[in-house]
Amino acid sequence: MKKTKILGLGLAACIAVTSLSIPVSASGGSTTTSVSDSVSKSYKITKRNIPTYFFEYKSEDNKKIPLYYMNGSDVPYFEITDMVSVYKTILKQCGKPEFDLEVKKEGDKVTLTRENGFFSVLNFEDDTIFFWDYDGFFTSSRTKTLLDLIMPVYETADFTFMLKTLASNERTGNTVTLDAGDYNIDFVRKGDKYYIPVQTFSDIFLSSCGAGVALYNTRSLIFYLDGIESLYNSTTGKYSKLGQVYYGKDGKYATGKISETMSEFSVNEFCFAMDTLYGLKKEHNITAFKDVIVQRKTGLNMYSTNAKKIDRELWNIIYQNVDDIHSRYALSSYASGADYKWKLNEKYGQGYARDFIFTFDEELKELRDKYNPDLKIYEEYGDTAYITFDGFDFDIANIGDLFGDELGKSNNITLDKVHDTIGLISYSVQQILRKDSPIKNVVLDLSLNGGGAVDAAAYVVAAFLGKASFSVENALSGSRITNDYMCDINFDTKFDKNETLAGKGLNLYCLTTKASFSCGNLVPCIFKEDPHVSIIGQKSGGGACTVGTISTATGTVLDISSNTRLSYIKNGSFYNVDQGAEPDFTISKYEHLFDREWLTEYIDNLA
Repeated sequence: MKKTKILGLGLAACIAVTSLSIPVSASGGSTTTSVSDSVSKSYKITKRNIPTYFFEYKSEDNKKIPLYYMNGSDVPYFEITDMVSVYKTILKQCGKPEFDLEVKKEGDKVTLTRENGFFSVLNFEDDTIFFWDYDGFFTSSRTKTLLDLIMPVYETADFTFMLKTLASNERTGNTVTLDAGDYNIDFVRKGDKYYIPVQTFSDIFLSSCGAGVALYNTRSLIFYLDGIESLYNSTTGKYSKLGQVYYGKDGKYATGKISETMSEFSVNEFCFAMDTLYGLKKEHNITAFKDVIVQRKTGLNMYSTNAKKIDRELWNIIYQNVDDIHSRYALSSYASGADYKWKLNEKYGQGYARDFIFTFDEELKELRDKYNPDLKIYEEYGDTAYITFDGFDFDIANIGDLFGDELGKSNNITLDKVHDTIGLISYSVQQILRKDSPIKNVVLDLSLNGGGAVDAAAYVVAAFLGKASFSVENALSGSRITNDYMCDINFDTKFDKNETLAGKGLNLYCLTTKASFSCGNLVPCIFKEDPHVSIIGQKSGGGACTVGTISTATGTVLDISSNTRLSYIKNGSFYNVDQGAEPDFTISKYEHLFDREWLTEYIDNLA
């Protein structure tokens, strides 16, 4: 028996409708159908064709896609066929050209089967989504393993370059069943037509594979991916073309009004998304996000029809209850206005953890500038080499700039051509290992490194250890994997451990502080478990999860620590790196971290 759920639509929504009427609006874009779905529910379904934008404003690509509304609600639904078509379009634009889905409808169930054989079953009787292998369904079939964070972009028809995946140790996860019904989220079936909320599609199918989010402002549907087209420039107060579509010209859609139905649905969907996708629930002692809302004094503001009250409460949850630096309030709702985020940040800050790290980072930068006004990314002090960078950057175009037609031959890089972490490490290692090199000690300075591209982090670890072992677990499915990578230091496409710093008798160090976050924390955590690299300085700053993005049904965008957690292995057990790495040799005075003369003498005494 299908569970009876009212969804805030009132008792009238549950009255069976026996007649069928299809009035056409004056614009020709809206139709209404009354249907009975089961003995416990009936629906009056309205259809509207909505202008839809994929990541950027391109008038020639603008499409109108049908959305459906239940019982007079303003909560939009996809019909499953349209959803699959949209999904395939999005993933191809996100660099997954191999992605395909076969749709099989059978009674109350719709099975979506990928080209790689992994499948998901949507049950329209129980309002559940089942994954036989959650990781397999969302992972690119071009990767060699289910949780490989390194995309296979380093291969040509002739050779592999930069990074090479070696053997992996993989344990697949459990089957996953997501019960949307427990959150009063309804899936709807009428004959061979199946309807799912647009926001549920966004949270489960888009956010789970990093393919952006859906933003719906009652007028348009936008698929948004940060970094492709900014919607609003807070410095100039100007909107992009896509920003004008979302926020309205000069922000005119900021009416502050949200319907009661949409507000209630948005709370339910937000809790469903966070309970499913947030990766540090255990660490934050969160069993369910509905409990967080209930336990907050201002939690009922989430159910408000005032958009700014909703956004302020979302801000509170992210920066007061979650407060993990990776998580942030990214975009305010169209109904609150694009500038509301900046007003919140200016008035209230961004929570204890983010405000602390920003202040601490500035304090350390002032000290570093004092002791190293002309800091070089690679420099030598006597017998000690320092490699310094504040983020793990990877620009694949830079590989072409470095080597051009010489890629595939042994190459020496000059410093003036270095534009990212890969080039810097390649240059540094070749300098350290040059003929008659005086270098005995190597310091990887991550003291102000706030993270970045995991590809670059793998390259750095492999350059120091000869092989980089990256362990990843999925907090939702329970899958675990350790992938081993080698790097190509001179880009001759031969992955030779002898080109790296490993086994050369060098004293290897990694300098860390609380500002060493995310990948700036992952690398020292991996080094910590290896006997060949010593951590010096202070405990690193944590940050275990890759960053995921979700939106809310009321139009706010949030970055969160996803359920993909970076880990290290000790005695066969996985430990996520959120606690940071303790130094082997503590340096208590901040100024000593940046006084290269003092630090070099200190290291010489250690050696």
